[in-house]
Amino acid sequence: MGLKLNIAKTKLMVFGEEQMAERVTIGNTEIDCVKEFEYLGSLITWDNDCSREIKRRIAKATGAMAGFNTIWRSKVIRKSVKLEVLRTCVFSVLLYASETWTMKKEDQRRLLAFEMKGYRRILNIRWQQKISNVEVRNRVQATKNIVQTIVERKMNFFGHICRMTDNRMVKQVMMGYMAGNNRRGRPRREWLDDIREWGGKDLPTMVRATQDRSGWRKMVSQAVDTNG
Repeated sequence: MGLKLNIAKTKLMVFGEEQMAERVTIGNTEIDCVKEFEYLGSLITWDNDCSREIKRRIAKATGAMAGFNTIWRSKVIRKSVKLEVLRTCVFSVLLYASETWTMKKEDQRRLLAFEMKGYRRILNIRWQQKISNVEVRNRVQATKNIVQTIVERKMNFFGHICRMTDNRMVKQVMMGYMAGNNRRGRPRREWLDDIREWGGKDLPTMVRATQDRSGWRKMVSQAVDTNG
């Protein structure tokens, strides 16, 4: 096709295996087999573990929050403006590509802890004051937490994919099955497991429900209210 590859920047990764069984050589250069790489700002790992990506997002959002210390400390800027900056410039960094995450309980705990850290920073609340998280949320008038936001985004993303035509690649990947047997041991939690749990129904029923946009919005709202 007339394209040229930069061999020095070319890497290989095998999903499900830390290393390849065979080495790949192009010319006189052996291509490195890596365990993770960053693609479009997201960390892709050989074992599809989202925990490392979530930790990276929290670290990046922490750096973004530190960049606005002047605003957080200001006594002139209104609380509503600070909240808007937090949600627009910090939480947006945290939630980048969150629609693709498969979260564990520990991941949810970390995300909720960071959210409360941001609210307490805006309100200038120190841990010695012993103010509960419920009171903090009441002060900022938060209607849903960060985990509920992710639930809403993933459910909406699922509905968007289901309404695509069957020939779309992303739909084929989401609904497809791999041939072969599972490995021994407890299977890893999959992306669709979250959707089934939050929706409270089997997958075919939920796929049909996505075709009715108004009904699907109600189902998403119910999932948000009962999770997170």
